[in-house]
Amino acid sequence: MLDVLVIGGGLAGLTAARTLTRAGKRVRVLEAAPEVGGRVRSRVVDGFTIDAGYQVLFPSYPAVLRQLDLGALDLVPIPPSAVVRRGSRAAVLGDPIRDPAGLLSTLTTRVLPLGDKLRVVKLAASLRAPAPHTLLTGPDESTEGYLRRQGFSDVALDVFFRPFFGGIFLDRRLGTSARLFRYYFRMLMDGGAALPRAGMGAITAQLAQGVDVRTDTRVTRLVPHGEHVTAATSAGEIDARHVIVATDPDTTQQLTGEPVSRGSVGSTYLHYAAQERIDPETRLLLNAEDGLINNAQWVSSGVPGRAPAGQHLLTVSVLGLPELDDDALDARVRGELSRWYGQEAALRLRTLLTERIRHAQYPQPPEYAATLPGHATDLPGVLLAGEITSMSGIQGAMESGEKAAAIVLGDLAGMSRPRGA
Repeated sequence: MLDVLVIGGGLAGLTAARTLTRAGKRVRVLEAAPEVGGRVRSRVVDGFTIDAGYQVLFPSYPAVLRQLDLGALDLVPIPPSAVVRRGSRAAVLGDPIRDPAGLLSTLTTRVLPLGDKLRVVKLAASLRAPAPHTLLTGPDESTEGYLRRQGFSDVALDVFFRPFFGGIFLDRRLGTSARLFRYYFRMLMDGGAALPRAGMGAITAQLAQGVDVRTDTRVTRLVPHGEHVTAATSAGEIDARHVIVATDPDTTQQLTGEPVSRGSVGSTYLHYAAQERIDPETRLLLNAEDGLINNAQWVSSGVPGRAPAGQHLLTVSVLGLPELDDDALDARVRGELSRWYGQEAALRLRTLLTERIRHAQYPQPPEYAATLPGHATDLPGVLLAGEITSMSGIQGAMESGEKAAAIVLGDLAGMSRPRGA
């Protein structure tokens, strides 16, 4: 009999299994898909290494620092600045906090009014002092409401905050909890953002090392028996003293009966190959105009190994799930790219993959944290793990896996660790 059966091989499940395995427990992970990783995975298409969607790692996440060997991930930092695109016009917006050279570009760029430039510095100073996890507590409001109270202009919201943090929250309206905005802003100040050279899938691959993982195995039912739980699976029945369910919210709800689903926020990504260097830019490209494109990045410019020699990889993020078929969506996106690079260059791009992620996050409006489920269920011996218990993202998923493992182990320090710490 297993000590712990973990259902789901994403970040939360793998983190729980890794923690329990290191504590000497007999653990097995069951993953319904052919590979682990959930939404944090990579694949190779025509020689291009493509991540699921467009994700980056914040190396300063506390759970990341506890669980991952960052040196082994061979992280490539993303430049601490962005390029604001208005058609063929491009302006660099530097980061005066993490990049001293960015102070000059921030102060001299015409993208932002002088008052907004000074407010960025003031905001950074105010968020630098508190312990990061405390930024997730206190009164809440929308991110837009918070930024307006700080005095930021419509220009600042439209050319920077909406495309940049809209890409993080998948909400260009900035209706997401201001607590989350403050926390992510602090994480960026503390450690910036980076990409593993081999792809985001290197993160889950590292978490899976040394863990007993069985893929292509679906769990259909959980039956508690007092001292243990029987899981009915596509590979037969498995008995375990504890079960941790770390799947997507809908599957978790089906297996446990717990009302954990909070809805879904989707997003769409188009990955393009180019035979010539259309744009040498390594920074994130923010679309300051109306359109489908929210942001884009020439991933291979910053991480050359992501594309075959002599070729280049562009990833474009489109928020939501447009009601267009792939060909129509591709044509619309190319039309917007033609305003950046010219029609001839846009037409020469080769579409590698159009990816629609129906559940990329769950909605996180102001005060959303008050409705989060805990880890316990009405099924004896069955616990929950996953970002749905914390916040939608890498930190939320990993800290949830840690906490579920801590409950099994009776680790009081782990159980009492604050969200975001």
